[in-house]
Amino acid sequence: MKVSFSKYHGNGNDFIIVDGINNSLTDINHDKIQTLCDRRTGIGADGFIIIKSNLDSDYEMVYYNCDGKIGSFCGNGARCAYDFSIKNGITKNISKFKAHDGFHSASFSGDKISISINEVNNFKKIGMNYFVDTGSPHLVMFNQDLEKLKIEDEFIKRQVDNLFKDDGVNVNFVSRKNNNTFLARTFERGVNAETLSCGTGAVAIAICAKLKYDFQNKWVNIVTKGGDLTVNFKKDNSKFIDIFLEGNAKHVFDGTFYL
Repeated sequence: MKVSFSKYHGNGNDFIIVDGINNSLTDINHDKIQTLCDRRTGIGADGFIIIKSNLDSDYEMVYYNCDGKIGSFCGNGARCAYDFSIKNGITKNISKFKAHDGFHSASFSGDKISISINEVNNFKKIGMNYFVDTGSPHLVMFNQDLEKLKIEDEFIKRQVDNLFKDDGVNVNFVSRKNNNTFLARTFERGVNAETLSCGTGAVAIAICAKLKYDFQNKWVNIVTKGGDLTVNFKKDNSKFIDIFLEGNAKHVFDGTFYL
């Protein structure tokens, strides 16, 4: 069986996307996804996305990490999935979609795409660091020397913490550039590598930066290796609401693979 796909990236975070509404993908499995995402013997990607039908929204985005396992919410992948769905006639310019953590909205914001992030109320300080769940779990570490950082070694150290050893945690290493602009590197679980950008990580950094520095701005700019992401939010007592992640989504190429 031949299946068409599109390759996308959001700020360098790349994905294979397939239309599961108009194609039967019952034969796809975790091993096949892992093979397709392999950068030496497959197409190569950080993640694999299937667009499916959903009765309560325009579509459902099912996201797999490149290890072939179902992943949690992916912010960069969501922007790419929205652009794919527009180009393939699945949805219109303003969309509602379902993801791992519930429903989200998506729309164009100039030449970029803005997606809503669900309310965030699960966060805490752990020593000098911060933990927050933004649809995916993130540990945020400030005041890092990003150039000298041995990122994989530091990531591995955090996985054995009692709080994270069962499910793992994404780790964001952050340096403050100015009041509300932060430089970031992220090592992602499931991908088991540093990614050029991380959408839910950018949201996590923005929220933790507000907790740590308490600046007045309601938006934060996150500079990653793959480009810039902007996070808008409101802090409402002990929770964050009206959160939006804005960034690019680039169509790279189309192709086919066989099941």
